[in-house]
Amino acid sequence: MLKHKISVFILFLASSLFSGVLKAQEPQKPYSKETKVKEGAKEVSQIVNSKKDEKAPLFAGIAISADLIGLTMKAMNTTYSNMEVAARLDFKEKFFPIFELGLGDCDKVGNENNNTFKTTAPYFRIGMDYNINKKVNGNRFFAGFRYAYTNYHYDYTNPDFQDPVWGVCTPLNLESQKGELHWLELLVGVETKLWSIVRLGWDLRYRGRIKQGDISMGEPWYVPGYGKNGSTAFGGTFKLILDVGKSAKQQKK
Repeated sequence: MLKHKISVFILFLASSLFSGVLKAQEPQKPYSKETKVKEGAKEVSQIVNSKKDEKAPLFAGIAISADLIGLTMKAMNTTYSNMEVAARLDFKEKFFPIFELGLGDCDKVGNENNNTFKTTAPYFRIGMDYNINKKVNGNRFFAGFRYAYTNYHYDYTNPDFQDPVWGVCTPLNLESQKGELHWLELLVGVETKLWSIVRLGWDLRYRGRIKQGDISMGEPWYVPGYGKNGSTAFGGTFKLILDVGKSAKQQKK
């Protein structure tokens, strides 16, 4: 079935190119002065109309997206991954309120000993992106922020744990330890139109903790949605986006 679709596409592309070549080889009629004046006026009219099209409506559409980095990391069976989707509104092609929902997963085994850390839990982010690009031309340059939160449980084992009081090795087994984190993200990104309503977007993020839950048993190695635990962290996304709305329709013209 796939091979058939590919062959049909190749035939279509070849026929289109062939017809284009034949058309290009047709003898061109000489242009009169009157024809040139009409074409010049038509070009000016098109430029004026394109300027009008740059004015986006108040509510310009909605978009849904999925982060390809997290899905790729999960498929490659890396130590941890953040798999997420997002829904976004578009106001005036400038303001983009967004909600992100994800699932964080981690299964870490220590390199120097046999300690393990495991967790799988959801997280969410809510925030706003602002489009710096002044033109409605399919490309967007973002600056934005997110408030994020996760509530999770994790398991930690260390068979070679050394008791700090008695100095002897005692297996440590912590199950269903509760974790919680509030954090803030600042980001910059770029987004471009591929075809029709399909877009790609990239962003880089700086993360900082706001409030962390009880860490009496020590800080968790990983936090869902945040990444490796620490006072700050860096991250990013590479998104496949379906953008549906009035703004997208304008850009098709």
